[in-house]
Amino acid sequence: MESWLRQCRQLLADTFAPARCIDCCGEGTWYCAQCRKNAPIAFQTCIGCKTSHPRGKTCISCREDIPLTGIISAGAYTNHALQRGIEWLKFKGVRPVAEILAGIMIPHLQLIVPFDELSRSALLIPIPLHARKLQQRGFNQCQDIAEGISRICNIEIAPLLIRKKATHSQATLRHDARPENVKDAFALACSEEEYKNLVTKKPIIILLDDVTTTGSTLIAAALALPNIPDVSIWCATVARG
Repeated sequence: MESWLRQCRQLLADTFAPARCIDCCGEGTWYCAQCRKNAPIAFQTCIGCKTSHPRGKTCISCREDIPLTGIISAGAYTNHALQRGIEWLKFKGVRPVAEILAGIMIPHLQLIVPFDELSRSALLIPIPLHARKLQQRGFNQCQDIAEGISRICNIEIAPLLIRKKATHSQATLRHDARPENVKDAFALACSEEEYKNLVTKKPIIILLDDVTTTGSTLIAAALALPNIPDVSIWCATVARG
């Protein structure tokens, strides 16, 4: 019944709220050709100290505390298209925007490794919502974006994490309170043996989130994954705050 109601709401939205460009708000498409010419510029900075670093890799000094190889973001959250796209998807339930955001992210993923290697060797792990939040929202925006990337790039989606603790919205907290808020919030969704067998075949993990500022959520998610030699853990986000 709930699924049927969501489908009805989506049909009504498509009928009475036609597509509008996430940048200029012009009707007819979710991202018009003119606005695509001004695509956002990817961040290439360390997730820890925020210093410029090729391919967004985590610098050597920050790797002591951060279990992430690097982070790729399509642009700054101040970019109108990215900010509006995330807000429409996440808070207004305009789910067709997910594929647009996926398309904006895709060109930057090759900073991790070339596309052919991504399809062979990478796993996409969308950051999960807590069960209560998922029930309230009806969908996980990160899952929707991941599915858009997977369809186009043939990268396997692996739901290897669960969110075991309901947390406050990171955006409502001071930066120094965010790590504690998400501490131990995630857990492995399979056995360690199953995880090891999977990442032995596909040793590039890409944690996918819509937006990050301090990186606390992504770091907490990475800490929930067993440490396996030769497995790299990357992050990919639509925007950096």
